[in-house]
Amino acid sequence: MNFNRVARVAAAAVLAITLLATLSACSPRTPSGPNGGDRTVVAAPIDEIDILVRESSPPGYTAHIISGLPSGCALFHEARITARAGDIITISVSNAVPSDPEVACTAIYTFHETNIDLGQDFVSGRTYTVKVNDEQTNFIAQ
Repeated sequence: MNFNRVARVAAAAVLAITLLATLSACSPRTPSGPNGGDRTVVAAPIDEIDILVRESSPPGYTAHIISGLPSGCALFHEARITARAGDIITISVSNAVPSDPEVACTAIYTFHETNIDLGQDFVSGRTYTVKVNDEQTNFIAQ
């Protein structure tokens, strides 16, 4: 084996190791452990709420929610109904973001779409309110 070939192979190995180290440092991490590990769960910004009516008897309803992922580091965490009291249904949508505020993230705003089944237990003609984080919408049951 000549010296030039050995130098090229060594340079390629160093480049590969550097590339792998860089990519692993940028890879997203999901919450882990009881306190979320290196991520914190926060309320997601809500961009849109639509109530879809399913054709059934009685009619069923679905909340179609578009939430924001405000940076390249934000990951969708969960969406779930947290309460139903009378005519008000409360839904929580959250993201997981780096716990360290010094982590550099790309300034890319993207979206996540979620459908949540609201069920069929609604009184025809009654107005219901669906609250999702800081936003809300109303619908009249059929």
